[in-house]
Amino acid sequence: MKMAVSVVLLISFLSAIATLPSEALNVRGHLLKSKTFRSPPILLAPGSVSNKFYADIDFPQGHLAIKSFDAEVVDENGVPVPLHETYLHHWVAEPYYALKNSNHSTDTQKLPKGVLKRNDGVCKTTLGQYFGLGSETRHTATWVPDPYGIEAGNPEKAPEGYEEKWLLNVHAIDTRGVADKPGCTECKCSFYNVTIDEYGRTIPKNYTGGLYCCYDQTQCQVKEGFNGEVRKLFLQYKVTWLDWTDAVVPVNIYIFDVTDTGLLDGNPEHSCKVEYQVDECSSVNRANKDCTHVKTSRAVLPRGGDIVFGVAHQHSGGSGSSLHGQDGRLLCESLPTYGTGQEAGNEANYIVGMSTCYPKPGSIKVSDSEVLTVVSNYSSDRQHTGVMGLFYILVAEPQQLAPAPSLCFSFPAKSGNKMKMSVSVVLLITILCAFAPLPSEALNVRGHLLKSKTFRSPPFFLSPGSVSDKYHYDMDFPQGHLAIKSFDAEVVDENGVSVPLHETYLHHWVVEPYYALKNSHSADSEKLPKAVPGGNDGVCSTLGQFFGLGSETRRTATWIPDPYGIEVGNPEKAPEGYEQKWLLNIHAIDTRGVVDKPGCSECKCDFYNVTVDEFGDTIPKNYTGGLYCCYDQTQCQVKDGFNGEVRKLFLQYKVTWLDWTDAVVPVKIYIFDVTDTSLLDGTTDSCKIEYQVEECTAVNRANDDCIHVMTSRAVLPRGGDIVFGAAHQHSGGSGSSLYGQDGRLLCESLPTYGTGQEAGNEANYIVGMSTCYPKPGSIKVSDGEVLAVVSNYSSDRQHTGVMGLFYILVAEPQQPAPAPSLCFSFPAKWCLPAWISRNM
Repeated sequence: MKMAVSVVLLISFLSAIATLPSEALNVRGHLLKSKTFRSPPILLAPGSVSNKFYADIDFPQGHLAIKSFDAEVVDENGVPVPLHETYLHHWVAEPYYALKNSNHSTDTQKLPKGVLKRNDGVCKTTLGQYFGLGSETRHTATWVPDPYGIEAGNPEKAPEGYEEKWLLNVHAIDTRGVADKPGCTECKCSFYNVTIDEYGRTIPKNYTGGLYCCYDQTQCQVKEGFNGEVRKLFLQYKVTWLDWTDAVVPVNIYIFDVTDTGLLDGNPEHSCKVEYQVDECSSVNRANKDCTHVKTSRAVLPRGGDIVFGVAHQHSGGSGSSLHGQDGRLLCESLPTYGTGQEAGNEANYIVGMSTCYPKPGSIKVSDSEVLTVVSNYSSDRQHTGVMGLFYILVAEPQQLAPAPSLCFSFPAKSGNKMKMSVSVVLLITILCAFAPLPSEALNVRGHLLKSKTFRSPPFFLSPGSVSDKYHYDMDFPQGHLAIKSFDAEVVDENGVSVPLHETYLHHWVVEPYYALKNSHSADSEKLPKAVPGGNDGVCSTLGQFFGLGSETRRTATWIPDPYGIEVGNPEKAPEGYEQKWLLNIHAIDTRGVVDKPGCSECKCDFYNVTVDEFGDTIPKNYTGGLYCCYDQTQCQVKDGFNGEVRKLFLQYKVTWLDWTDAVVPVKIYIFDVTDTSLLDGTTDSCKIEYQVEECTAVNRANDDCIHVMTSRAVLPRGGDIVFGAAHQHSGGSGSSLYGQDGRLLCESLPTYGTGQEAGNEANYIVGMSTCYPKPGSIKVSDGEVLAVVSNYSSDRQHTGVMGLFYILVAEPQQPAPAPSLCFSFPAKWCLPAWISRNM
């Protein structure tokens, strides 16, 4: 490409022009924020137990929509600690209301200092948490899909005189050098040598193991002669959230417990025992290879709606859990992933993840007071004590207000009074009702593991003022027939440290597939091209990339919402004799010590002292700045006497994907370019990619009207539902929007400017663009519809080489519907996420 570019793609064809209204609906972007915290330190010696409650933990403030809560145990250096050294039995997080002025007035002294704020379930004495997991925490999703969120911090819901705070409970067992790791992690009483529980009550003789025996400061038996130091550990947790807006659809949190006998006993308060025992299977069952323990319970759902998320919690030995409706239909199945190695997140014989359900929006409905059944399966090849069978779902009530037509976010793209039995991830929903029989065979949609891997580009070398703009073929990329869910990147040094934009300006990076000849040395292949382009679905040949961003890369979403994905690696789509590979282009400018940072990053020709472009063609005199002047190995002017070393840098990129399945709905990629004049010219391709913004006139300046507006129109080849949208602009940009043929706003994408010096928050640079995630089915476009892109820049000064691109993903309406319950298993560290663009 003569002008490889940032983030997005064009969709243009030939058609009539549609007028824009003087004022269109404006749904402004909402920034997705993320922050990582640590619990107070947890001190553990070999065999010891910590099960403490921490009130008023660090937590984001304000009226928020929580999108995820991920956690893991780390040491003082932030290194993840494996389960075979420290077993994370569970962690739970729950909000509560604290009295604001408990010591300063007579009235407040009569009030309780804290009021619990439980979830929406009915098993509230033991399962009141909002978030919580156990050993599976690193590879289990907590992401709440768009446009939904868990509401927190609403001041109108706090009792008068109280404010919302958060409580954390962490139950961890140090198993270094213990006599029996499974016995210690399953809290078998014989290994703990206790006869009373933490409240001083005698433990029944028939109670062989569970939370009564491994409470705070108990000690599991350690092998003779084993010595190990006391370690200071932390629960490191990352919260991702949005400031609350009416465009977010709130969800109710429910936890089911397979030990709940409330419906059976006729107990309106329910009977949630939280844990149970799995006895070793009989010799008859063993002979029949039937060593599976199945436990079920039923409860009534207080309020119905759409299930938008579901996951189970089990301990080692678990083989999966499922939730069924009153008619026996499968609502969600959650399956365990067991580790196979020694490293943290892949510990052999431990459950390291549970698959999660993300149904197609509106496909899994439950009714008010519907009786739901939870089924929990464990291997009974040996006895298991203190196991759990919980099922957590998020339900959006049907009467909730619909979100605004274009819900926009910007992405960087688990709790009460002292619980006797705090637990892992989920919540109960039970009340009183009649039984519903289960069918002999229910629909089984097995979970699909969401995978993620971080790669590095080949190194590029930069000295002060220098430019690198290279293409790397056959780049590292996941192999197979895949559904790509996100592609996130940033510039790092040799140590993996993020490099700020004011030192190395990332003009753009783009990633594009191509087809490479498999056997280029055969007689037949010598007549064939060695490579065939494999670009996106747009019509602008210079914008063929699948992924790409620029300075905004750390805080712009690339996450593709469920159940959608970008299909890659389909062998049936490759030309015969070819295989799909990937191309990476990185354009970076070192601005250390330069005479003018904005001038160098905007590629102003004066500062580069060039008269010909990279192809040897003379640069026109009226071309004052842009890609023609800052190509590979050019040099921007540096201040006299400034010296700086040559640095070895990398583009570090993280790809998140699923193995392809028919349950994934494919999307088409389109990029619009505001410089495209093909519709006006009657040409097939007139995408100039960059343009110039002149300084505003004295008259406009006097009227405080220094805004440069540029528009262009193009035809969408194929219509459908818009599921994602984002713009790309350079510094000076003030936002871009995409409109339908009737002038309706399809998506608006707004910039976030940094305010500091650290990477991801660099002052005067665009560090993120808001992204649109419309409510599924709410933003439709038609085949051949003329769409208009509008790009706004400040013209307070001149800007050269700017861009105005708009990227959308469209799911065609004729795509087959996904399976009733599309299940994934996520790595909890992601983020989201970070799979989502970072805001750290």
